[in-house]
Amino acid sequence: MSRRIQKPFLNKYDIIILAVLTLTGIAITVWIYFPHQSNATHLEVRQNGSVILSLPLDTETEQTITTKNGGTNRFRIQNQSVIMLEADCGDHTCIRTGRISHTGESIVCLPHRLTLQITAKDSPSQDQVPDAVVH
Repeated sequence: MSRRIQKPFLNKYDIIILAVLTLTGIAITVWIYFPHQSNATHLEVRQNGSVILSLPLDTETEQTITTKNGGTNRFRIQNQSVIMLEADCGDHTCIRTGRISHTGESIVCLPHRLTLQITAKDSPSQDQVPDAVVH
């Protein structure tokens, strides 16, 4: 009766390849999900695509924006970040967005056509900015 010799499920090279792939995956995850150094300096408030207000992030302030159709949005700049406090729109998605603090992040109130976007003083023109930033 002959005995069959079983080969191991993983050999030395398979383990090395799996280790490299795992470390690469961890490195990519850390690079994508952890915040990068931010050079955010300003908040641009846009209505219907036009900049109506530009405020520095290093000054704590609270502003109320009244739209042409009578709607209001109130936001606060505090600790280099921005949060929407109140809005009289129907869905309140802008309030649920939460606090933003990195360049390219924005709070959007679609019913009032209002956008709060964090920019850098040396930021590129609007044509060179990506359409979306996903975290």
